[in-house]
Amino acid sequence: MKGNQLLKHAAFIGLLGVLIYAVCLLWRFTMSDPAIVQFHMLALKTALPGFQGFELVSIVWGGVLSFVYGFVISVVFHSLHRNCSCDVK
Repeated sequence: MKGNQLLKHAAFIGLLGVLIYAVCLLWRFTMSDPAIVQFHMLALKTALPGFQGFELVSIVWGGVLSFVYGFVISVVFHSLHRNCSCDVK
């Protein structure tokens, strides 16, 4: 995969991570049991270091980390599979 194409794909995966993060944040409002809400918050705090709750700074920081995680994972994946001949043309 060429460099420009790699960066586009990595950015797409990063944005997909942000979208999934947003769904996880919105999912919290569908829960009514306090124990499940507490578990959900613990899972978000574990998956995204720096996320501390539903304050604006924490939400933005979680979104930034979601993008960075997706971007880095995509770059690492493509660097490990550089010789794959399955490029779609």
